[in-house]
Amino acid sequence: MIQLNKGIIIAIVSALIIGGGVYYSANKEAKFTTPPAPTPSIQTNPLEEKIHIVNNNSEAGPGPLTKENVSLAGIHIGDSQEQVFKLYGEPTKKEQFHSTPFHGWIHGWNYEELGLFVSFYRKNEFEPIQGVVDVLVSAPSTLHTNTGIGIGDSIEKIVDNYDSVNGSKIHDPGNYRDIWINGANKFSIENSNDFYYYPTLRANLQNEHVIRIELSNI
Repeated sequence: MIQLNKGIIIAIVSALIIGGGVYYSANKEAKFTTPPAPTPSIQTNPLEEKIHIVNNNSEAGPGPLTKENVSLAGIHIGDSQEQVFKLYGEPTKKEQFHSTPFHGWIHGWNYEELGLFVSFYRKNEFEPIQGVVDVLVSAPSTLHTNTGIGIGDSIEKIVDNYDSVNGSKIHDPGNYRDIWINGANKFSIENSNDFYYYPTLRANLQNEHVIRIELSNI
C-alpha cells in the first residue's frame, strides 16, 4: 500500500476542489457552482452614432451653416442672376411658380444637361427677381458642394466633412434616407406653430449614397 503524507493529501484535495468548481460553506457541505455565462458584446455602428436621427428640420435644431460658408455648384444663397449666368450661361429653361412658405414666387433656371436647377426669389410675378434661394443638383450631375460632396458619394464622406449632421431613419423598400445640416436662422411659418432653420444643405440617399443634393433658404 502506498503511504501518502498529510501534506500531499491536502494538496491533492485542494487541486480537486479548485479544478472541479467545488467550495465549502461554513457548515462543511460541498456545493457545486456553474461559471456565469459571458456577457454578449454589444455591436455598435460608429457612423450612426455621429448622425442625429430626427423627423424634421425643426426637430434637428440650429446648425453651423451660413450663406458664406456653404455653396453648391459654386453658388451661394443670395447670389444674383448675373453671378449664376457668369458660371453657367443661359439656362435650358426658365420657369416661374408660386412659393411656400414664403409669400412670393420662384423664378427657376433649369440647366438640364448639368443636372442643375437654380431658384431665385420674387415677391410677385411682376416684381424684380432677387437672389438665389435654392440650388438643386441631381444625377447625372458632376457638380458638388464646396466641401466636395457630389452625386454618388457615400454617407461617410458627408459625416467626415460636416459637424451636426442630422438624418432620418432608413426607409424600406429602397433603402432611402435624408441627411441634412442646418443653419442657425429660424423662420416661423405664418398662422402656424411650425418653423424651420436655414440655410439647409440636404442630401437624399439610396443605399447610403447620394442621389440628390439641395442647398436651400426656403
